[in-house]
Amino acid sequence: MQLQRRNKAGYTLVEVLIVVSIMGILSSIGVVSFRQAIANARVKDAALNTAAFLERVGNLSKQRSDVICLMIDVSDSLTLLALKSKGSDCTGDNKYDTEVLDRLKVDAPVKFVTTGTCNLVGVDMTGVNAAFKPRIGLSAVPEGAVCVQYGSESVFGSARKLSTSNSVKAFWKIGDGSSSWDEL
Repeated sequence: MQLQRRNKAGYTLVEVLIVVSIMGILSSIGVVSFRQAIANARVKDAALNTAAFLERVGNLSKQRSDVICLMIDVSDSLTLLALKSKGSDCTGDNKYDTEVLDRLKVDAPVKFVTTGTCNLVGVDMTGVNAAFKPRIGLSAVPEGAVCVQYGSESVFGSARKLSTSNSVKAFWKIGDGSSSWDEL
């Protein structure tokens, strides 16, 4: 008995289906990773821009020798406003002048949130009633933080002025609760 050998020209349907399914699995993993990388980059950028904005408002307070109040725009959570104060701090009724001195707008889906939302315990500059008072030789930026969040995901950024530092620093983290913040 002689066996006849046939030369195979091409791939079988099963081989093609296996390769296509492997490519689909790998590309779906890549899309998820790419989305996370975009969220991380946008939050980091917003945190760095917010830190620079806080420094700029502090310098503006020194230049004008005025108290400047910081607040999240009530009609748009994407905008942080710097307003001239009517008094010596940013509390009480009629605390703000209507003059907007500066503003910072972040790109959606990043938005400004309260420090409680991003789990910054013991830090209180929620974007409302933060008073930038001119001080000679020191930063006019008050102690506290402003937080940003990427949409409804647990990706957060913050710009913080700590008592141990004379500048505003940017941080970011992934996850709720006690996840650690990484400095940018």
